[in-house]
Amino acid sequence: MKKLLILLSISTFILLPSCEKESFYEGDHFFVKNAGAEMPVYVKGNIESKTFILFLHGGPGGNASLPSFMPVAKELENDYAFAYWDQRGSGLSMGNPDASTFTVEQFVDDLDLVVETIKLRYQNPRIVFYGISWGGALGSAYLSTKNYQEKIDGFICMDSGHNLVEGLPKSVVFVKDYAQKQIDKGIDVSYWKEARDWCATVPDMTNKENYFKYDGYLSNTNAYRKDPNQKVEGPEVGAIGTMNSYLSLAVFFNGKYLVPRFNILKLNLSEDMAKIKTPSIVIWGRHDGVNTIEMGYDAFNSIGGPNFQEKELVILENSAHEGYIEEQNLFIHTFRRFVNGL
Repeated sequence: MKKLLILLSISTFILLPSCEKESFYEGDHFFVKNAGAEMPVYVKGNIESKTFILFLHGGPGGNASLPSFMPVAKELENDYAFAYWDQRGSGLSMGNPDASTFTVEQFVDDLDLVVETIKLRYQNPRIVFYGISWGGALGSAYLSTKNYQEKIDGFICMDSGHNLVEGLPKSVVFVKDYAQKQIDKGIDVSYWKEARDWCATVPDMTNKENYFKYDGYLSNTNAYRKDPNQKVEGPEVGAIGTMNSYLSLAVFFNGKYLVPRFNILKLNLSEDMAKIKTPSIVIWGRHDGVNTIEMGYDAFNSIGGPNFQEKELVILENSAHEGYIEEQNLFIHTFRRFVNGL
């Protein structure tokens, strides 16, 4: 009898989440298959608006699945349809893509298939790129390739890693300065002296071993959040919600395969970005330590070249790398103003 009760309890536990699934996910989804990868695209929000925001997630190796449950996404989905695409080797993507396919050119090709599928599936809606960090770089690479930009109506480029050749050394300086401040405060002095002294050697940041060492230090700074203690709303889905939604543990592990096999440390798209004539807005956190504010000015100046007028730079004065979380209301207002003005 005891075994029967246990089985009934397990059955109830499994059935309950399935009954609640729609409370966590309502929308459409499809897969794009290309060069060994099977990549999900989840579409949520106001499809009737005929304006699709194609979210280009960061990383490489991040995901679009989890950010789709963020409060800022929920708010903006009232106005527009959002297409959340997990890139190859990232998030909930499947298949068995060979490491040789982890190139910027292949990611651009994947993105073009996503764009074409959205246009076909939803009767040629407006498409606006919204790229964060690596996603901003990917959007820049796409819009600089062939005549692809003719398919896109707007570009939101946020804290992008479009030029790592120049950007990473600036981030190393950020880490060195942060380390000195910690030393001056007497905080974990031995660790931060090690970090400061390593950064002071001006390491070659095109070297993968150097990059991963730097990244370890960076993760212990406030490069991502100006105030790491700031209380912010996270994804509206917890442990139980994960079982009720389309999420799985793969969202946390896929990127760990991609990252060491996708070398973009020599990426420099600044010159190519002069080709972009798509209306654009560059949004940057003043205190970003990942892609510093100097790279925000570089992105703005590079897009379309010096004479291009259909671009704007917005600096979030109280944010680091995650302004869409740190200054949500200002970000939402800026986002709507740009998209509605296209």
